[in-house]
Amino acid sequence: MGTKTIMVKLKRPSKRKHSMWVKEQNEYAKTVNKCVQRLSNGEKLSSKNVSSNLKYAIKNEAIRKAKKAISDVKKGLAKSIPVFRNSIGISINNQNWNTVCKNDRWYISFCTTEKKVTMPVIESGAVKTFFPYLIISKREFRGTVQLIRKGKDWYIAIPIQMFCDLKSISTKLPFDAYTSIGVDLGLRHLAVLSEPFSHTRQFFSGKKVGYIRRHFHSLRRSLGTKKAQRAIERIGKKESNWMKDYNRKLAKEIVDFALQFDKPMIKLEQLDTIRTTCKSLKRVDRTIHNWAFYELKTCIKECAKKFNVPVVDINPYQTSQTCFNCGHTEKCNRNKEKFACKSCGYTDHADLNASNNIATSTSLAV
Repeated sequence: MGTKTIMVKLKRPSKRKHSMWVKEQNEYAKTVNKCVQRLSNGEKLSSKNVSSNLKYAIKNEAIRKAKKAISDVKKGLAKSIPVFRNSIGISINNQNWNTVCKNDRWYISFCTTEKKVTMPVIESGAVKTFFPYLIISKREFRGTVQLIRKGKDWYIAIPIQMFCDLKSISTKLPFDAYTSIGVDLGLRHLAVLSEPFSHTRQFFSGKKVGYIRRHFHSLRRSLGTKKAQRAIERIGKKESNWMKDYNRKLAKEIVDFALQFDKPMIKLEQLDTIRTTCKSLKRVDRTIHNWAFYELKTCIKECAKKFNVPVVDINPYQTSQTCFNCGHTEKCNRNKEKFACKSCGYTDHADLNASNNIATSTSLAV
């Protein structure tokens, strides 16, 4: 059994709600810090003897958080007790929130100190998958959630307990019973996704990646002239951690894209020759030429497994040179980002054409 946390974005909270939640967040942080001090002094706390402008249930969550902070230090899981900042997420127990479906749209209802609110959410694949199990009558599936602020946006972090390994029930289905999602990996666009029959597609540009990696490269080069070896190693580790985090987030978005379809299957091109097939001398491409594509592929498989989405490797041979419309294959069909078939005149973005070919391919990599 494992726990997966999904981040659900709330749709357009009003200025009044935003202001109310910010005040409650500040009060919650203040209450947790006070509870930590009192518990450290040996006091026994309950919601009745904690003075705060919070709802009783939220006070109890503040006490639990303070107790856990002290417990983590005693168990050696943390070096010291933190001072909780105003950006801390507000914990809401399973009795005080639930999901609601109205007119085929999903909402989340939760209690705040002032009143209970019901908010529309951005409907991602995870929302459509899990929200039916979190309605008011199914309390046993609900855990403690957190109301989190990122700038002006608000999210609900919902823990989902996975009670099984989710191994392919799907392997019992025939190969053509799935909705195939093609994923073309490259330099200009780290990933291009497509479901060719509904003409749904998504591009993930490599511009941001190129910019940040050039920044790290520039830092290392400037430190190299000063012979600051430790600083160079520290920058390298920071870049590596950033790449891992970016790959995890990108993998999650790829799986979310797949989950909007019925019985999705993600098809990835085999990565053994990606560095030889993706050739470019432009600086913007060189900065991501050594991107951790294998790590990205591993992250996609791990994330997809949690949702029982099968992932298969496809032989990438000539997928970028083959016309998706008529099947004609010729090297001259592709010119950088443009694809123009010499046989039927079909035109498209070259990476999208390749992604469509990967989605419809049955040539599995061996």
